[in-house]
Amino acid sequence: MSPSVTSARSTIRIVVAGGNYAGLNAMQHLYSSLLAVDPKATSDQRPSVEITLIDRRDGFIHCIGLTRGLTEPEFGADLWVPYSTVSWLQHPSIRIVSGTVTEMTPDKVQLSNGDSYGFDYLLIALGLSRFAPIGLRSSTKAEYVEEIAESYAKIHAAQSVAIVGGGAVGLELAADIKSDFPEKQVTLIHSRSLPVPGPFKDEFRHMVVDIMHEIGVDVVLGERVIAQTPESGDMSYDPTLKSSPEPERVGTMSTNAELTLASGRVIRADLAIRCLGAMSKRGVLQLPLASDVFGADGIAVKDTMQVDSEHYSNIYACGDICSRALVKLAGVGMHGAYIAARNISRSVLGLEKLEDGVRYPSQLMLLLGKDHFALQVGDEIWEKERTREHVYKDMGLLRCVEVMSLHKEPEYVSLD
Repeated sequence: MSPSVTSARSTIRIVVAGGNYAGLNAMQHLYSSLLAVDPKATSDQRPSVEITLIDRRDGFIHCIGLTRGLTEPEFGADLWVPYSTVSWLQHPSIRIVSGTVTEMTPDKVQLSNGDSYGFDYLLIALGLSRFAPIGLRSSTKAEYVEEIAESYAKIHAAQSVAIVGGGAVGLELAADIKSDFPEKQVTLIHSRSLPVPGPFKDEFRHMVVDIMHEIGVDVVLGERVIAQTPESGDMSYDPTLKSSPEPERVGTMSTNAELTLASGRVIRADLAIRCLGAMSKRGVLQLPLASDVFGADGIAVKDTMQVDSEHYSNIYACGDICSRALVKLAGVGMHGAYIAARNISRSVLGLEKLEDGVRYPSQLMLLLGKDHFALQVGDEIWEKERTREHVYKDMGLLRCVEVMSLHKEPEYVSLD
């Protein structure tokens, strides 16, 4: 199925499931090619479209800055940009639906409240799930400000903090806590001999450890936490149970914690925070003719960002939920959304040739407090001064706002 201008339906329905970096960037580019005013046109011959954005949040959240948002709540509050402040999202052909997606089939998207939305084209941009406090349960900015204030209060009250997990989130959170509260004892515990899982050089990992030591974080490597009292909510979480809440509603913080390591060592901390990765949302996608399209690393997609199945050429996926990149990055998700939106628009407009996206090398920039950072792109570890050119005091918030036109009207873009 691939509807176009020849469709018998008078209005073509496009559903974008999920917002933020991928979904919102897709919305921008759908708007630019299908809804923005063409200044050179004497009449608009484009087909009628209805674009629906489904998001459980009422705004964009700059997740890249969230670890610092937990230690600096005033900074954190600015990370949320309500959709109501984005002028072009108020277009009469755009509908924003607040809700949680529970199932996607070949012809509709089902929400937890029982509502469903049919589509001619679907773009899946649901991302991954994380436990709180990095995963956010909030659906409005007011709830979000209260949520990060609760986390900040726990961090502020603790004299000692133990972070479990040496991935990007654990490293950045430990660094932000120590940088903003240098008097606190901050310990990072990681089960492997070096932090930073993924396709990165040991030289890069050693550089990160050296930076953490310089900041003043006590780094414990090669030690697995085998017991913790009291347990945090994530430790007993069972994603296979339908009665289980969303991971974002399950906490990973424990006060007055005692952590027992595999070696027998015991670490006591006023506050323990577990940062042990993200979870797939594979269970929401139900495509009978492509049951194998959702692998361990996400939805398999073609270079056009279409789901990798000849049966569902009208369904696209981008961002962290798809298997496009081994390392999940906002920029990669935004590029995939750009390609997907342009290809959906090309199909709607009856333009036959679709575009292929660029495959970027694996990369990772770690923002370790305000004054330290590390970047590896492909096999190259960047020098500090070269990296500094790409580090922003607001952790890239303004750049994302500008790129996604959150404070301005996107211009018309012709796809001819």
